Amino acid sequence: MVGAAMTAAYFKTIMREIWSSKARFASILLIIFLGVAFYTGIRATGPDMSQAANDYYAKQKLATNSVQSTMGLTKADTRVLNQHRSQLTYQATRYADVNQLNNSQVVRVMALPTTQRLNRLRIVKGRLPRHANEIVLDAQAQRLQPKLKVGSTYRISSTAKRNAQFTRRTFKVVGFVNSPTYVENTNRGVTNIGKGTLDYLVYVRPQVIKSSVITRIDVQFKNLRGVTPYTAKYRRLNRENTAQLKRWLKPQARKRQQALQAQAQAKLKPLRQATQQLASQVPAGTAQLVKLQSQLKRAQAQVAAITMPTYLYTDRTDNPGYTEYHENTQRVVALSTVFPLFFIAIAALICLTTMTRMVEELRLQMGTLKALGYTNTAVGSEFMIYGGLAALIGTALGVLFGVNFFPRFIAQAYGSMYNLPAINVQYIWMDIGIALAIALLCTALVVLRVDLNSLPAQLLQPRAPKAGKTLLLERWQWLWHRLSFNHKITLRNLFRYKQRLLMTVLGIAGCMAMMITGFGLKDSIGDISVKQFNELWHYDAVVTRSGNETDQQRQALSRGQLYQASLKLQAKQVTVKQSGVAEQTATLGIPAPHQSLSKFVVLRHRQSHQAIHIGNRGAVIDEKLAKLYGVHAGDDLTIKLAGQTTKRIHISAVAENYVNHFIYMSPTYYRRVFKQAPVYNTNYVRFKQATKKQENAYADRLLKQAGVQNVTLMSTEKATNFKMLDSMNLVVLIFVISAGALALVVLYNLTNINVSERIRELSTIKVLGFYDGEVTMYIFRENLILTVLGIIAGCFLGNWLHAYILQTAETNALMFSPTIHPLSYVYAALLTLAFSLLVMGMMHRKLKRVNMLDALKSVD
Repeated sequence: MVGAAMTAAYFKTIMREIWSSKARFASILLIIFLGVAFYTGIRATGPDMSQAANDYYAKQKLATNSVQSTMGLTKADTRVLNQHRSQLTYQATRYADVNQLNNSQVVRVMALPTTQRLNRLRIVKGRLPRHANEIVLDAQAQRLQPKLKVGSTYRISSTAKRNAQFTRRTFKVVGFVNSPTYVENTNRGVTNIGKGTLDYLVYVRPQVIKSSVITRIDVQFKNLRGVTPYTAKYRRLNRENTAQLKRWLKPQARKRQQALQAQAQAKLKPLRQATQQLASQVPAGTAQLVKLQSQLKRAQAQVAAITMPTYLYTDRTDNPGYTEYHENTQRVVALSTVFPLFFIAIAALICLTTMTRMVEELRLQMGTLKALGYTNTAVGSEFMIYGGLAALIGTALGVLFGVNFFPRFIAQAYGSMYNLPAINVQYIWMDIGIALAIALLCTALVVLRVDLNSLPAQLLQPRAPKAGKTLLLERWQWLWHRLSFNHKITLRNLFRYKQRLLMTVLGIAGCMAMMITGFGLKDSIGDISVKQFNELWHYDAVVTRSGNETDQQRQALSRGQLYQASLKLQAKQVTVKQSGVAEQTATLGIPAPHQSLSKFVVLRHRQSHQAIHIGNRGAVIDEKLAKLYGVHAGDDLTIKLAGQTTKRIHISAVAENYVNHFIYMSPTYYRRVFKQAPVYNTNYVRFKQATKKQENAYADRLLKQAGVQNVTLMSTEKATNFKMLDSMNLVVLIFVISAGALALVVLYNLTNINVSERIRELSTIKVLGFYDGEVTMYIFRENLILTVLGIIAGCFLGNWLHAYILQTAETNALMFSPTIHPLSYVYAALLTLAFSLLVMGMMHRKLKRVNMLDALKSVD
């Protein structure tokens, strides 16, 4: 009877309760908002970034495979692929690499197909070329040469031999483009001219390049359309497609050899006829006849020496940036597996505590409603509505903010590295559902903790204060007698309310742990480049040759004021095999002499920094490789060198390393394992102080030497590495700011609960003559102790969380530095203390305005 008549009034009471406790309602809503925003936003970032790349690859029709040949490709190769048009789409491409003499930049000039069936260019500015005198440039060109604009003149200026490859060399710039083949901003792949790496690409009409030989054929298999890249299914189908492509084109190598020999024989026909004609006219030993016969013999030997071309097959994973982008998205995904869950768990804990306190405050109201005849369901519905409303509004706002802000910000942080279009946010409903369920469980379902079975008379009386107990600390008389009265009260209150102590310490420890993890990730990521390039590697260039070093190469290497020292070694790629572990590629290095390696590469134990020396009884491998295969010093490892059977090597030591994999062994041990002498095909070169321009000039000069295949400058590798890590730092910054915001809200909520629970006690000491500052210090001392305890606990928790996330986020070819810098602990602790002081400043204003008369009123 009463329940039906009072429904409207009851709802007004609930709305009045929300309005009268709007600070508490807002704090619950804010905690849920932060937790949900961070959880749903970070969880959506990895999938959003992956989806953006997948959509871009599909829209621009990125090739799945590419074919090249050491002697170029012909229409005969395209005719073979044409027979399989039902299974694939292909596009023949011609290009020529030139070293621009006016600025030492290496440029790839590509003939733009009339119809772009694959690898469609994305126009950034302007349009595509329509006439032979027009050209479009890679967007990277404008970053390297800011003076280049739409409408400006572009000129190819290289050696006479290179210039002769083009029908014209002066063009009008009509646009800037990005290619899906090169999603990474700076890396454009390698070349065999200039410094060995491409700076950017330019695209011209087909008639500009004279060569009729096809440089590369791009292929897209139709069975991969609609298959998500990077997945296991994609990799499986891609392996099958590559094998099939090799089978189709395998006979072409022999046919190409025969065609080249036939062409060469046709060119010899006039010389052969002249020799035969002269032989019929003059005696056999005539000088002129002997000369022609020797020329014919040499030419025929050259024809016979024409070998079968080697067909080179690559896929998307060989494209600069393609694999790296996926690895970066996987790092974000790895961070989103634990960090957001930990974040929302802390938020949920504090919400639960706040709602439990609300139940205690409304005992009198619950007793009154029960006395008026309201059922337990009706009484409990107030908390359901109160908490449910906060949960629903907080979740809705959190999802809208998190899903739209975090993915865009993090993707924008990576924008300096990649030229992908902006991401489209997507709502992952499973994560949203989990976030909403957690929010409702911690707010609306607190009704389960409501004492609804008590009699109205019991509810109308305040709960009896918690009985005081003698502390163990009090039995330590020597210390207890030396404490002041205020300090004794503080300690008694701390241990009297153990639940509050636990909640506060856990809340602060959780936020502290997240901040330490954020700062620690910044340290771990930043240390990769610093330790690898500054502490472990002490060379400035890697020179790769086709064989052992010649006298001319040695002289060219050491010529000039830039050169300081070099080390000769064999460097070859080996695969590491073991059942149950993904196959890894490592660089096998055989230095000569191996005692000199320490001047160029520091081999040491990571923790003790004790030096490691290469011996004749085993190999030194990197720490990440040892982790992947579960091996230690004294164990054996199976490796395979191309063209040889698998070999087992003994591991003599495990050395510190962060980027890629290496295996170093002495020449003596190499001969013992592989039964052959090493071929020293590489030099590590150390420079004196040098500018980028001087380094490029040195590389250009070396690449003109016969037999020199590539020169890799470590300054370029370092700059690329640092740029990638700077982007990760922005991601980490988001984590630190979010954790700091949660720490502030948590401290405010817990302090507010503490003050609300003890308002009568605080009013009493104010009546007894305590000044406002002393009343604040009465609470602040407890808060400070709990904050310090939370900071200490947070250091251990943060260490564990940081180690777990590192283990999850690492890729197979990368090892993060596991060390957190001491300053990171200091920064996290100072931020937490600053938040505590800020909260106490707000509480001080509240305590000054406490109405002592109302607070001390009794309901008895």
